[in-house]
Amino acid sequence: MKPLVIIKLGGSVITYKKSKTPKARLSVIRLLTKEIAQIVRTGKYRIVLVHGGGSFGHPNVKKFNLHKGMKTAKQKLAYAQTLQNMLDLNEFVIKSLTSRAVPAVSIVPHSFAEQEQGEFKSFSVAIINNALNQGLVPILFGDGVLDTKWGCSVLSGDTIVSYLARKLKAEKVVFLSDVDGIFEQDPKSNPRAKLIPEVNNRNFKKVLKILASQGASKINVTGEMYGKMVAVKRELRKKSIYIVDGLKQEVLTGVLAGKKIGTKIHFS
Repeated sequence: MKPLVIIKLGGSVITYKKSKTPKARLSVIRLLTKEIAQIVRTGKYRIVLVHGGGSFGHPNVKKFNLHKGMKTAKQKLAYAQTLQNMLDLNEFVIKSLTSRAVPAVSIVPHSFAEQEQGEFKSFSVAIINNALNQGLVPILFGDGVLDTKWGCSVLSGDTIVSYLARKLKAEKVVFLSDVDGIFEQDPKSNPRAKLIPEVNNRNFKKVLKILASQGASKINVTGEMYGKMVAVKRELRKKSIYIVDGLKQEVLTGVLAGKKIGTKIHFS
């Protein structure tokens, strides 16, 4: 069986994340889907894509506290609007891939996943496995899902990635971010910040402290880089995970070729 690679398209990569209204980075989506299409055409890998929400999800979630549930009529309408926003963003990605002859199919999390008090439990991966077996490229995304206690809550793309990587036995997981990995300081405010090329059992706690000191755990409603690290440590032992700059060209190809790019994460 061909090795499985899961690729996370960060919301900060495919959208203008600071925009108060949904705004996609269409030129970036086109470049990324062009590279993904080239990888698919090699026939070497099975591919699953997961994308974040960026400005299509986070502003509404934060404004109406949807990550903590919904009770009021305004929250329920905002929830419905947020789901539609995410479908719109997903459509941009799907159309860009299918226009390049990639058989990409959308698998919508809010149609089958639910949580309890914001905590992810599980969902069946049978349909995703079926899609892969048919030679398709499944695409999921961070989504607002129904919650048995709160009404709704956020199922982050990072959580989906970690869960799928474990259940589907992915060989590699690549997170495309808007920075080239994990740094000792915030690279956006300090251009001289030093890259941490590898995260492992030995330096994990130190890296978490660094991220917490940068305020990474408070950047957005899904936890940003801090949340990635926690999810990866919990779910993805003995797997090769990479965090790289999705705004740079050919990074996916480079990672799959074994080049040292960004930050590699591996826990024994």
